[in-house]
Amino acid sequence: MEKINDNNFDLIFITDHNSIANTNAAMEAGKIYGNIKVYPGMEITTREEIHILSLFEKSENADSMKEYINNYLPDVYFEKERQEQIIANENDEVEGFYGKSLFSAVDLGLDEIINLIHTNNGIAIAAHIDRQSFSILSQLGFIPDKCKLDALEISPNMSLIQAKEIYKDYYMKYKFVKGSDSHSLHTIGCAYTEFTGEDNTFKSFYSFLNE
Repeated sequence: MEKINDNNFDLIFITDHNSIANTNAAMEAGKIYGNIKVYPGMEITTREEIHILSLFEKSENADSMKEYINNYLPDVYFEKERQEQIIANENDEVEGFYGKSLFSAVDLGLDEIINLIHTNNGIAIAAHIDRQSFSILSQLGFIPDKCKLDALEISPNMSLIQAKEIYKDYYMKYKFVKGSDSHSLHTIGCAYTEFTGEDNTFKSFYSFLNE
């Protein structure tokens, strides 16, 4: 967490693929820094192989989401895969391994996933829409009119200025956010969202998305 907050973040979401197994440890580690809020989330792969960010205020809502989607994930295929899916504590000590295949798609469709996120009081964001794989645009070619997404994420590969021009039709309908899509410590903070709110809480971020 010390390395993460070298970037002076006020608020972060931990969004492992199809899992929240390490979010509680990250939240505990975050308590060392009184000025940073750490919230649970997941980057869920839908049946269509679209990555959807699910962000939650409360661990119990994230837990409920995890328990449900676990029923639609296959078990790990190989022991090597299981050994790579480490569950750690706040001291970065290995406590176990995850038994579901986390890089597989969940056998639930896009609308089902979004509805589940909202049922569990979460925020649903289409991940890295500018990427050529695992994005809603790469998989479907468009965003359905009735899609109930809360925002669209732009990857570190594109600026918000570029995105607002390239995806201007969607910018008229959705809030755009930036995220690091980081899979390693050194890339955390390579992209981030700035917003003005009353404080650095989930509620302020939610209000920003719904301005």
